[in-house]
Amino acid sequence: MAAAIEAGRTAPNADIVIVEKMDRLGKKILATGNGRCNFSNIGADTDNYYGRSKYFVKYCLERFTVNDTVNFFNQLGVFPKEEENGKLYPFSGQASAVSDCLRNEIARLGVKTETGFHVGIVANNKKGFKLEAKDGRVLYADRLIIAGGGCASPALGSDGSCFDLLKSLGHRVSELAPALVQIKTDPKEVKSLQGIKFDGVLRLIHNDRYIAEEKGEILFTSYGLSGPPIFRISAKLPFKKNMALSFDIMPEHTPKEVFDILVSRRDNLSHLTMEGFFTGLVNKRIGNLIAKRSGIEKLSFKVKDLDKTMLWSMASLLKDYRLDITGTKGFANAQVTAGGALTEDFDERTMESKIINGLYACGEVLDIYGDCGGYNLQWAWSSGRLAGASAAESMK
Repeated sequence: MAAAIEAGRTAPNADIVIVEKMDRLGKKILATGNGRCNFSNIGADTDNYYGRSKYFVKYCLERFTVNDTVNFFNQLGVFPKEEENGKLYPFSGQASAVSDCLRNEIARLGVKTETGFHVGIVANNKKGFKLEAKDGRVLYADRLIIAGGGCASPALGSDGSCFDLLKSLGHRVSELAPALVQIKTDPKEVKSLQGIKFDGVLRLIHNDRYIAEEKGEILFTSYGLSGPPIFRISAKLPFKKNMALSFDIMPEHTPKEVFDILVSRRDNLSHLTMEGFFTGLVNKRIGNLIAKRSGIEKLSFKVKDLDKTMLWSMASLLKDYRLDITGTKGFANAQVTAGGALTEDFDERTMESKIINGLYACGEVLDIYGDCGGYNLQWAWSSGRLAGASAAESMK
């Protein structure tokens, strides 16, 4: 939609058609930001993006900046509201505001739409491109922009079929993986903690080295972990092995302070068993698991019998509780796709293919994805507008 709008503004006399697989434009927008559409982030720059060549985004983000995006949507009627960590939302708090304003501008510019058009074949020759839908419909074009997303949330339209179209046109596609997604661990480790939330610090470990850190509310599930810090830190997961998570359940205190707290509790609660030792400090079920990991098998163990080794072990676990990562919840639950069409086969200043003249690509279909927090939609607007402007300019 951003590409079509920019193309329509650049070449008002051009005949522009949006080919949409779903029955309506912008359905995926409605699901973003928990239905509020976190449409950009004030701090977006190259450091927030990933891919074989993340600096591919540099020119694009400089040509169509975050401020340009704010002004673009403001002119269409979406007044911005900045929230924590630079996230930008519609002031109305409705994702539908973003999709509605885009559709209104598309209609004003006279851009046509073909919904329910699932492209099965794209062919090209010297005359241009031929698109065949799976229902038999055919379209012809002088310029073609592929902006069909990756594999994330296939129920909303992005089923990875655009990668096959690009491959059929001679483009290379890298390995694909879900990103910004819930994380799986050994179910035995988290089964007893299902449904528990806690505020803490989360660290990602790769080959015994910390590579990322997030903080906030973490949720234990039947399969592993969820919550905003999990989604944010999962951006660093794709294509790595030997990964683990470390939780700091008491980030306000040093390991020695936690040890001293536990010693004090032993002295004050010496009349109790381990069943009541953690009550009032951490969630009881988390406490029970920490006690078990420290070698205390039975909750009937007397608090007065805790020795320094046990107390240090529990203090260490409260500061560094580790779980091995076994996988993610997959593309069906992911916000974005890691990997995609190799950016080295596209011109970063126009988004045009270096293999086929007149072919452009933008957004998630390329080997670029961003952090959680509005960065991926900013990439969608910037790359889409650059592709639209470039394609229309070439028509002149």
